[in-house]
Amino acid sequence: MQAEYELYVDVWFLTNFSMDAIALWSAARLLRQPVPLRRILLGSLVGTGGSMLLFFQMHDYLRYQLTVHLFLNPCMVWLCFHKPGISPSAAKSPDASKKVKMRAKTFLCQLAAAYLAMFLLGGFLGWAAPKGAGGLSGLLCLAGAAAAVEAAEKLFLHIRRQRGTLCGLLLVTREGKVPAKGFYDTGNLLVDPLLNRPVHIARKSLLWGQIQKEGLPLRLIPFHSLGEESGMIEAVTLEGMYILRDGHPVYLDKPVFGIADEKLFQDDRCDVILNGKSMEI
Repeated sequence: MQAEYELYVDVWFLTNFSMDAIALWSAARLLRQPVPLRRILLGSLVGTGGSMLLFFQMHDYLRYQLTVHLFLNPCMVWLCFHKPGISPSAAKSPDASKKVKMRAKTFLCQLAAAYLAMFLLGGFLGWAAPKGAGGLSGLLCLAGAAAAVEAAEKLFLHIRRQRGTLCGLLLVTREGKVPAKGFYDTGNLLVDPLLNRPVHIARKSLLWGQIQKEGLPLRLIPFHSLGEESGMIEAVTLEGMYILRDGHPVYLDKPVFGIADEKLFQDDRCDVILNGKSMEI
């Protein structure tokens, strides 16, 4: 006995259109990229309308799924987040290929965020469906999906902040260069009273060998922010320091480093605690 199904096109369209719109809005929230409402509605309209058209035209379900996921959904995301492209004159510039790669990477992030939002929304709809199709279950579904998106947004923001505070360093001495990992700490506002320069805190094992090898002079600097009420910390002035952040190295001349014990660095996440004023560079 062959089963027959009744398909209500209007209900299907409204459901999928709402899901696509919520998914695109959620993706914009996750990525913290403001998107006009008209772009979200345009992308949702194309995505829903295109999927319905393909459903009635294609009889091979596998081909239908591949077309939706490999072509239609990327087009929907592109219409939502797309910005004006590179002008013909700018396309000939040396930085054109870098801009194209950056745009491609950004688009893949946008597509991944949209799929994550769809997954969360679909999961909550699948959870709510067996519990009834009433208005209460629908509201619970949307509330749960919104809570999941909010939690994911906070997680993404935390990861971004963590990535933004970590950077690569290259410390320059008179006879060599020392690579290191830096961590921005807005709480480190220590200043050398003699030179009036911000003081960065370095792991002792990072510089001690170079200090002894080159005979670099040490001096004492008073501090009030390293877990003690007051004290003195050994400090050394190097020739320079490169801060490698966002692919653009920034050079600081004659940086001052306080030499701290290993106990201040509880893990191997960083070797240098950069002064908070370095954020202003």
